[in-house]
Amino acid sequence: MPKKSSIFFTPDSSRFFLVWITGVMAFVITLVIYGGGAAYSSLTAWQRSISGAATLQIPTYDDKGMSRADAIEQDVETALTILRASNGISGAELVPDDQMGRLMSPWVGEGAILSELPLPKLLNISVDTRNPPDFVQLKRDLADQVPLAVLDTHRIGLAPLLSVAGGVLHLIVFLLILLGLTTTFTIVYATRTSLAAHQPVIALIHLMGAGDFYLTRQYAVRHLKTAFAGAAAGVLCAVPILWGISAFVRHCAPEFIVATTSWHWAGLLLIPPVFAGLAFVTTFKTVLTYLKTFL
Repeated sequence: MPKKSSIFFTPDSSRFFLVWITGVMAFVITLVIYGGGAAYSSLTAWQRSISGAATLQIPTYDDKGMSRADAIEQDVETALTILRASNGISGAELVPDDQMGRLMSPWVGEGAILSELPLPKLLNISVDTRNPPDFVQLKRDLADQVPLAVLDTHRIGLAPLLSVAGGVLHLIVFLLILLGLTTTFTIVYATRTSLAAHQPVIALIHLMGAGDFYLTRQYAVRHLKTAFAGAAAGVLCAVPILWGISAFVRHCAPEFIVATTSWHWAGLLLIPPVFAGLAFVTTFKTVLTYLKTFL
């Protein structure tokens, strides 16, 4: 009975090629999983934040350009009363003038006097996403008592955001499938190259009584270790780059949401074992087919 490590594998280019190709593929897949996953999570986080908020604008000037200073306070109080009494509205508050000044300063300048600008009164509305309000009925209630008020639920901006998030998810899946197929074909090529290089040794051991399953297992375990080492090296090379990109984005654009969750890191840790398993199964089937065909 041959021992578990009785096949002597002389150095050949296929193993070197397999290490490099699995390392490169793991490197790219790491970037796809983390980068694409972070982009998708960020988009969905924005979607949740947008879907959970709405705004109400109450003009300080009427359609004829006349000031409504005498009625604006009453309109604000009426609108707040309607909003806070509506089902699905978890909160509503008037945006203070100083906060409006900070929001408008990039466009009107730091020293602008807001009272001289025709800015509307802005009400922030918090929406219960689990039990959203009937916006159609809410608009009717507001129109009856505050006819100039404009309710914005951000649904117009939400639709393209959802479309982009779905497109990112589909792109991630497509790239992972493409990279997985490329890796599989590469393993098949490397295995066939190695079989051709070691054909005399394989034929001799087979003649001495080694079965197909034993020979197949030898190759599968060898490529499993090779693929795991290459994939682990690829992931380790990608992690500092991802950390640097994330730190750069947070430094240059702190307002930009970079949403990462534990499943991103779990996905990265699973890459080497997945590559090892893929190499084992692919090599096992390739070698078994070769032995049944040529020996």
